[in-house]
Amino acid sequence: MTTTTSGPLSTFRADATRLVAAAPRWVAPVAVAGGALIACVALVAFDPTRRTLPVGCPFRAVTGLDCPGCGGTRALYALTQGDVLRAVDHNVFAVALMPLLAWAWVAWLRHRLDRRPTPPTLAPVTIHGIAIAIAVFWVVRNLPGMAWLASSPGFI
Repeated sequence: MTTTTSGPLSTFRADATRLVAAAPRWVAPVAVAGGALIACVALVAFDPTRRTLPVGCPFRAVTGLDCPGCGGTRALYALTQGDVLRAVDHNVFAVALMPLLAWAWVAWLRHRLDRRPTPPTLAPVTIHGIAIAIAVFWVVRNLPGMAWLASSPGFI
């Protein structure tokens, strides 16, 4: 299989590369924040606690068990309403990760604004710890007697 270097796709890539290179460094973090804000506004308008989303969790559909993300949409909705306890009830792990996501976004923005040579990173042990915590949460929330960690049936 040979790859061509001409044509509409290569022209698009070249134009996109020039556009990204010309954009101020703060554009990407601000665009991500804008996208997150739009998603939160759409979530508030949709209210996942009153109806199910058109696409549910495929893991839950196949196994009947909760994945680590089940209830995360409702937890985020509850956070947009200022109801932290209800958010924790829907998905405690998703709520616990919110400060880490906020820190990562602020660190990314500061890196872009300060023109630091290396981006902020998490230590490998931290990344492995988060992966292990996700796996443990996934198993524990589906154990008998741990219904308080489970997501409500019929919702994602």
